[in-house]
Amino acid sequence: MKKLFIFIFFCSAVAFAQKKDYKRSLQGIKKVTFKSNVSIKVVAGSGNELVIAERRKNRNHDRFDNHFEQEEHEEHQENGKKRKTKKDRREGLRPIYPGGEDTTKGLGYSVTEENGELIIVDLKSYMQRRPVTITLPKTMNINVDAGNLGGVSIDGFTSEVEVDTNVGTIDLKNVTGPITAHTSTGTINVDFATVSQSSPITISTSVGIIDVSLPTNTKANLDIKTNGTVYTNFDFKAPDKKGLPNRSGLKNIRREINGGGVKIKLKSSLGDIFLRKK
Repeated sequence: MKKLFIFIFFCSAVAFAQKKDYKRSLQGIKKVTFKSNVSIKVVAGSGNELVIAERRKNRNHDRFDNHFEQEEHEEHQENGKKRKTKKDRREGLRPIYPGGEDTTKGLGYSVTEENGELIIVDLKSYMQRRPVTITLPKTMNINVDAGNLGGVSIDGFTSEVEVDTNVGTIDLKNVTGPITAHTSTGTINVDFATVSQSSPITISTSVGIIDVSLPTNTKANLDIKTNGTVYTNFDFKAPDKKGLPNRSGLKNIRREINGGGVKIKLKSSLGDIFLRKK
């Protein structure tokens, strides 16, 4: 009996978790735009579909869920014992949001398609939403806006990537570009697998740090601007700091590496910039 109970509980838990996922075919879609206020992780998948899944537990979210339950006044007999049951206050009702209509059967997202672009807007507040993981084909063009509070992590894409946050960190790994990444106060870390020569790359922050790793043989025209300090182990001759040559005092640095190539612009108004060989 105990094993049966555990099995039923496990199946119920799996079913509940599955309800939190949103899936959609990407047939005919060239670009996916996702807007939310929570932390967003984007990973490369093998299929031609979009999957949005909530990640870890959020206590604030659970408080909202519990608030929807109310006790019935009726008492029911169960194994000769009286017990009060609870019901969901939302039963028979549908949520409405100021940001649009939920088109995902209660998951709280507005999904629209326009000229080959799939646009997903998170309609729930930061307090109601868990961090999400988005799975997409690695060749899909991506535009992610994490709003005022969220951060963004993207791994394994060979497509165009656009990212914007306010205070959240941006972490891009195993990407090729083109890249456009901006944050107001957060840190930006970018680790390139290779560097696409097709379009310029722009990485900017107002007061945060920028840390970029490029393959040693990358052909690029660098345009670096900061009131902070630039550190690099590319061939910029200057005093060292922790193994990375220092280019203090220069607000604008323009250099060709490996004969020149795609334009890479790194800009931080007040933060330091780190440019590394891989």
